[in-house]
Amino acid sequence: MKYDLNEKLAIVTGGGKGLGEAISLALAREGAKVVVADLDINAARRVVEKIKIYSPSSMAMKVDVSKKGEAKKFIKRVIQIYKGIDILINNAGICPRTTFNQIKEKEWDQVFAINLKSIFLLSQLILPWMKKSCSGVVINIASAAGKTGGFGVGAHYAASKAGVISLTKSLALECAPLGIRVNAIAPGVIDGGVNIKVSPKLKKKYKCSIPLGFMGSPEDVAKAVVFLASKNASYITGEILDVNGGFVMD
Repeated sequence: MKYDLNEKLAIVTGGGKGLGEAISLALAREGAKVVVADLDINAARRVVEKIKIYSPSSMAMKVDVSKKGEAKKFIKRVIQIYKGIDILINNAGICPRTTFNQIKEKEWDQVFAINLKSIFLLSQLILPWMKKSCSGVVINIASAAGKTGGFGVGAHYAASKAGVISLTKSLALECAPLGIRVNAIAPGVIDGGVNIKVSPKLKKKYKCSIPLGFMGSPEDVAKAVVFLASKNASYITGEILDVNGGFVMD
């Protein structure tokens, strides 16, 4: 299957590690120019060093995507350098596992700012550029927790990811007449990313709840991103694609 991403410009937020790193690598292997955006610029640079063999024009950029001013400057810089944006992967996210009664207001606000507000900010900023070409793809990284309420994660994380799912559908409806597709991927239990520090005991519980019997990898999510970003998914919008080994079936 050909994905035809040659010379497409893709932004991957939270691209410096975990799912973001795998997604950046997968897009670069298919010929896309990738802007690896991360608050940790050193992590972003390490990823760019890995992908430059496939995509020499890729680069790392530091940005706090939860802050409007920084997001605006970031998109302006991307446009100045690359003249346009074809693909936006809203992957940046955090997953505190604080129990509900222990969640402080500051932590609640931080989770929503990074996991949900950042998608609103960046999507709103890039849409005018995608409208000009009557094309573009936005892919949001949601979570199975947004459908189930979560298992071993904080209520604020699950609620923010439910928001990502709803926002994806709203954006898809509004953007479809403009030729812009908006979809989301809802990973289940992935061995890496937000689960990298999960205890062996919790990992065992996770595995017992997965029909396929094993945890997924960041690459499993990255493959789904490449598919949705490509012309092979040209008739798909508003979809919440489960990548979870059967953990959630709907």
